[in-house]
Amino acid sequence: MTSDKDRQFPAGERQLFLDGDDVARVDGLRRVFHEPQKRGAVIRREAALGGNPEIRSAPVWDPEEQVWKLWTICITPEELHGIAGLSGYHESRDGLHWYQPILREAEYLGTRENNLVYIPMGDGCTAEILGAVYDQGDPDPSRRYKALSFTMAPQLAVLFATSPDGIRWTRVDIPPIASGDEPNFSLDKKDRLFIATVKVPGPFGRSHALIVSEDFASWSEPEMVFHADEEDQEQARQIIAERLADPTLQQPVFNHPEEHAVDVYNFAISRYESRYIGFASMFYHTGRAWNDRNHDGFHHVQMASSRDMRSWRRLGERAPFIGPSPLGSGAYDTMQILGPSCPVVREDQLWFYYSGIRHRWRPPKVSPERAAICLATMRRDGFVSLDADESEGSVTTAPFRWEGERLYLNAEADQGEIRCELISSEGQPLEGYEQGDSIPLVADGARQPVEWRDREFMPADSKCPVQLRIRLRKARLYSYWLE
Repeated sequence: MTSDKDRQFPAGERQLFLDGDDVARVDGLRRVFHEPQKRGAVIRREAALGGNPEIRSAPVWDPEEQVWKLWTICITPEELHGIAGLSGYHESRDGLHWYQPILREAEYLGTRENNLVYIPMGDGCTAEILGAVYDQGDPDPSRRYKALSFTMAPQLAVLFATSPDGIRWTRVDIPPIASGDEPNFSLDKKDRLFIATVKVPGPFGRSHALIVSEDFASWSEPEMVFHADEEDQEQARQIIAERLADPTLQQPVFNHPEEHAVDVYNFAISRYESRYIGFASMFYHTGRAWNDRNHDGFHHVQMASSRDMRSWRRLGERAPFIGPSPLGSGAYDTMQILGPSCPVVREDQLWFYYSGIRHRWRPPKVSPERAAICLATMRRDGFVSLDADESEGSVTTAPFRWEGERLYLNAEADQGEIRCELISSEGQPLEGYEQGDSIPLVADGARQPVEWRDREFMPADSKCPVQLRIRLRKARLYSYWLE
């Protein structure tokens, strides 16, 4: 990550506006938080397995096989009569249409004609694949895939496994790391850092600690990094009240006002360009269920950003990044929403795969189609934009050095224009890179090259810091970068 003392932007690394750390000044622009557009379910209930699919992972692209791979949670421990778990294995060529190859790896309901995979635990027990990554940097092809799972015996803990193909798994022989359920797992490919979160108790219930590893063998001690706070509790009372008063939304079965509160059900951390981003599945509990085992309630997914994975900023003033769909829409994400593990970059779009669940505790009338893997999409870098109306506004970056020759913007300017200028460390416009020299951008594009009247490239001396001032009129800016 870029430090404040030596702000140097690597070639190709996009600079977003998730925070103000790289910004010196903003004039006349509005910061707007964006939600992705829901596309519906892409993997539904597998009747032959009797399970409703959920995920805590993101699809993985296998460049050798030219296929997307995804592992679902599809069978509950109760159905397995004490065996820890099995996962459904899915493949897709386009990320939309998923098929289930017959693998014959695991027996279930008296047959091996299924797509089930598992991590062998010994003594006939198995563990499901909760999170998986493709590690192209490992010289050992038998360890190309790496996964995280969760076990309840002999203690609540996460464990790890490797695989050559994502189908046949071997448990890694390292001590389990104590955790509640709901861990999450990703790989920072730029720094080759394995990142996981584990569930721990915190000041307001479910909270999450960070563990990291450079070699997938030695892991850091869990360090709590994300939990609900007092502001969340204040908002929760209002959010729950509004939910209970809205007949268009799925209602909980149990409601005890004295128990209304919120905690963090799952927290996923991943690297995105120059920042880390987090998706927090916030659980608004409305009351303890009749058997006193757990709470009823619903989820919203919030988004946060960080430079170091320890200090987090909530985006959009804690507004939902993914919220509930209304009843009657045919959607699955009407009650429980378990957020994406990480965004999947698909050309100029970001794809978010998440779990949508129609209820937490069974209402009087219930469909067997309880859960599905859902998809939402948005423009690449589209989390936060700086917007200008009829009046011109501008953003001026902090001084930076750079790698690369050309400047690019991800912006919407088809109703207005955007101009760029470079400013020296002394605060003066650079000759040839002034506002009047800038050829205006007047298109909507995720990759727009910036040019000046007599110059296409950045100054030759990339070691001398400059500031970038971007002026917008009736336009929207998402990111900038050098190549």
